[in-house]
Amino acid sequence: MLNRRKLFKGIGGACALLLGGIAQPAIAAEMTIRVASVTGPSHHHNVALRWFADRVAARDVGLTIEVLDGAQLGGERDYIEGMMLGSIQMAQVSTAPVSGFVPEFDLFSLPYLIRDTDHFKAVVSGPVGVKFSELAEERGIKILAWFDNGYRNVFNKVRPIVTPEDLNGLKIRVMESPLMVNTVNAMGGSATPMSYSELYTALEQGVLDGGENAAGNVLNDKFYEVSGYFSMTQHFRPPGIVAISLGTWNGLTSEQHAVLTEEAAALQDYEIALTAEVGAAALEELKSKGMQINDANVTAFRDRMGPVYEDFIAEIK
Repeated sequence: MLNRRKLFKGIGGACALLLGGIAQPAIAAEMTIRVASVTGPSHHHNVALRWFADRVAARDVGLTIEVLDGAQLGGERDYIEGMMLGSIQMAQVSTAPVSGFVPEFDLFSLPYLIRDTDHFKAVVSGPVGVKFSELAEERGIKILAWFDNGYRNVFNKVRPIVTPEDLNGLKIRVMESPLMVNTVNAMGGSATPMSYSELYTALEQGVLDGGENAAGNVLNDKFYEVSGYFSMTQHFRPPGIVAISLGTWNGLTSEQHAVLTEEAAALQDYEIALTAEVGAAALEELKSKGMQINDANVTAFRDRMGPVYEDFIAEIK
């Protein structure tokens, strides 16, 4: 009688020999990557991230991207530190808080640094973008895509801002960044660092006169309810980044790396175009909400920025 154990062993050996000569496809590990964001679900950054998630899922390489918006995992500093430590897998953050961990990123907070959208694309996609990606990677963060936040402009409850003199005496909220404080002071205002979450109440109660932000954020966060003037000073245009912890990245297959890289490039183009659309639409909607929109004398403001650049250069020497 034929020994069945020997028979199966023989068949298994033959199969192994036959298959050994054929390159077997690597099986990608199933993984869910959670990407953290401080903005609400309807914000166009999260619209773009969900678009990215759908495209990654369609590539069928075992990756699921889950967008956790609305600051569910804390604030941007928490995300940056978490990615460095490996406790946060992926996040969308502004470059201003990144400078708290990688000081060179303060460059992007310089006023009137970006001329227009074409210049923005050239900066983030060229040698500057490459260099800053390397700096981030040295700290454990891999940049997948750059986001455009649009121009930040001054809004307030007192009067239209056309010239620097119009800002005299007005208390304007800024991020907790010395460079941004110096910029608004140089523009003629009285810069007041404050948490963004406290700004609405501060305006409502008269503690502050105004703030500065992109039109889409002024609309989303309903600052038109507590301020009546939006002036196109166009003083900041700091980019954002979509980044992944190197710990998470290193746990992926080469095929997953390729898909994330390709789809992140598409995400960058998509978000930059979306920012332009959202910004234009937001201005029109702010008008319909009763805000007065006005052009500012950008040249007059830009001409005051010499000392801000001199201080920045002195600090980095």
